[in-house]
Amino acid sequence: MMKQKLMAVVVAGALAAPAMVLADTAIYGSFNAEYGKVTMPDRAAAGTSFNNWDGMNSGASYLGFKGEEKLDGGMAAFYQCESDVRFLAGPATPATLCARNSAVGLKGAFGAVSIGTWDSPQKIAVGKTRITADTGWLGVTHLLLRESNRNSNSINYSLPDFGGISIGLQTTTTNAASDTTTPGNTGRRNGANAVYAQGPLILAVALTSESDNAAGGVAGDKDTSTSLGAAYTFGPVKVGFTYVTDKQHRAASDTERRSWNLAGTYNLPGPHSLWAGYTVAGDKKVSTGAGANTGGTEYQLGYANQLSKRTLLALGYGSVKNGSAGTNYKIGDTAATGLAAGSSSSVLTLQLKHNF
Repeated sequence: MMKQKLMAVVVAGALAAPAMVLADTAIYGSFNAEYGKVTMPDRAAAGTSFNNWDGMNSGASYLGFKGEEKLDGGMAAFYQCESDVRFLAGPATPATLCARNSAVGLKGAFGAVSIGTWDSPQKIAVGKTRITADTGWLGVTHLLLRESNRNSNSINYSLPDFGGISIGLQTTTTNAASDTTTPGNTGRRNGANAVYAQGPLILAVALTSESDNAAGGVAGDKDTSTSLGAAYTFGPVKVGFTYVTDKQHRAASDTERRSWNLAGTYNLPGPHSLWAGYTVAGDKKVSTGAGANTGGTEYQLGYANQLSKRTLLALGYGSVKNGSAGTNYKIGDTAATGLAAGSSSSVLTLQLKHNF
């Protein structure tokens, strides 16, 4: 009888051990389903017309787990693994585990340092004041930022917050330069941001520098991007403004583009709210003289019903228009291919989103 009781205690302890290990782990995520009725540009570069169509989008859906362990000296070790959830795409396009913000690190009185894949400081800063969506049917990143980076092989450092100010730094290793023979080509990205968030006011500034990070590998190019943003909440209204300057240095020419976003939300009585946004991608100013009328604009309107603390139902409309010589932009934060200059596109969306 004693042996049976002892065995029961051992078995119970073995079963409880995984639960104890997982006690400091949190599982979180977001499932975002967006239906879009798309009106495509009425003319293509080839002189034909695009088909209008409808489709689904699961932009910014993710599943993650994170946790931390207390260490001596007031420090803690922490980790996070966040993965895309492509629940609308089926088995043909599986997501890569830990491809979103994922890292391991240490934190304490000195701040926090981590190693992994993480949003660039500029992406984080812009997200504080942009208000409108980053990706999805109504995403504006393709107009606002040349690249919305989530950098792999990154080393990240966040200083302790003081007086409502937070500062973040990031650099990447030079993995991209492993097979190049050109001296000085490193393939490194550096970034920094400073965000002030106190009461109703948010101010954000960021800088990104990309050394030799041309598409397809290291190519000796130098790119920089700066952003400034502010958001303010007064009563039921929140307004945000973000301004971005991108510069690309190439052997043949230099290119500069300035973009901005103005958006706001208005909370109605109960769980209802309205929102609107306007984004401008400026003309590309090329040192060779090209680039006039190559910009684009997007405006958006929407209504949201916060069904619960975690569940949102929303209806939205967005329209994108290229400049008279522009072919770079279309609705849905997707690559624009085959468009005629000056063409426009729009979408009517229905969204259901659940966070946990």
